[in-house]
Amino acid sequence: MRRLTVFLGTVAFLHAAQFIAGADPPPVPVPPDPGCAATVPAAPGDVPGADDTPDSLERAHQFATGAGVRVAVIDTGVAPHPRLPRVIPGGDLVVLREHRPDAPPPPDGALDDCDAHGTIVAGILAARPSPDDGIVGVAPGVDLVSIRQTSTRRATETVGAGGSLASLTDAVNLALDQGARVINVSLTSCLSPEAVGKVDTDAFDYALARAEELGVVVVAAAGNAGDRCPPGSVVLPAHRPTVISVSAIDTPHTVADYSVAGPGPLLSAPGRVPVALSPRGPGFVVGVAERSGTGVFEGTSFAAPVVSGTAALLIELHPTDSAAGIRARIAAAVDPATGTVDPATVITHVPADYRGIPHPVSVATPIEPPTGIRERSLSTVTILLVVVGVALIVRYAGARRRRVRGRVDQ
Repeated sequence: MRRLTVFLGTVAFLHAAQFIAGADPPPVPVPPDPGCAATVPAAPGDVPGADDTPDSLERAHQFATGAGVRVAVIDTGVAPHPRLPRVIPGGDLVVLREHRPDAPPPPDGALDDCDAHGTIVAGILAARPSPDDGIVGVAPGVDLVSIRQTSTRRATETVGAGGSLASLTDAVNLALDQGARVINVSLTSCLSPEAVGKVDTDAFDYALARAEELGVVVVAAAGNAGDRCPPGSVVLPAHRPTVISVSAIDTPHTVADYSVAGPGPLLSAPGRVPVALSPRGPGFVVGVAERSGTGVFEGTSFAAPVVSGTAALLIELHPTDSAAGIRARIAAAVDPATGTVDPATVITHVPADYRGIPHPVSVATPIEPPTGIRERSLSTVTILLVVVGVALIVRYAGARRRRVRGRVDQ
């Protein structure tokens, strides 16, 4: 993202009165960790009111909420939050650096979001609504699995801030092993065209092929153009053919200039999150505290969960569709200019090939009219035919007499 260095993202949180948050017990408060990203709490005026709700998700949730669909979030971990469904720990692939004796003990792996990123992504995707505000995720009915694959705050220097392709491969396989139908990867690995041939991607490509075979939809951030990811870069996993690459829009009519272009069809979602679930407690946050001010949540890594949530809605409605089928349904319903994915539009879209499907029509046999009516009808027709015939004969005879009289007069 621009001011949050590695990650990018977006979505508008909305309210859906049809899906009320469950009564899971609130998470145990975690003491603040000075080594973690400092978040900026939302003021009351920052949180949208219950009536301040665009109708896209409200309309979408009349048809589906993602109920019963398991979605894996491969990220920096997801902190439990009262507005999220129960977060299932799916695995921790981060090798922790040495823990300071004076620091509070970190939560267990996949439920620790020291970077304030994975929880934001999860909220965009699966936040459950409340009658008190207008915040809700795209698919609030999903089962949520968290797999921590990277961390700039927890990982040792030997692992690296961005994880590795090997750990991403392991994370995808973990998600598949745990029955995910959608995998959200709001992380990117940018390679120059020259470096692509030098990197062994066989194991990673095999994991993606396995996902395709199992009917699992993989969605990834398109990446943020910058020094670490210049234009022309090959972005993994976004640039693989079976992965939905999601760009960001910064206005309803324009794709953000920081979105890395991909080889596939253009798909996008809004590029900024004004209010997000807090990774530090039950409230909401508007960004991360930086020396220059508040670093806002903006970019492609937060656009990806909009599309992941939309895929979950589709899978609830079309559970037997293949991964390619779900991708096709999404791509067929986007805005043709910007590729914007609107969940309500996507799940109510009728595919073009639907018109080619035969629709049998049964026509009832006509009822015979009563005998008397039929006989009178036949009599009437017969009389009319006789009258017309006589008129024609008379007319013909008269014309002939006039012709004969004319020849005699001459």
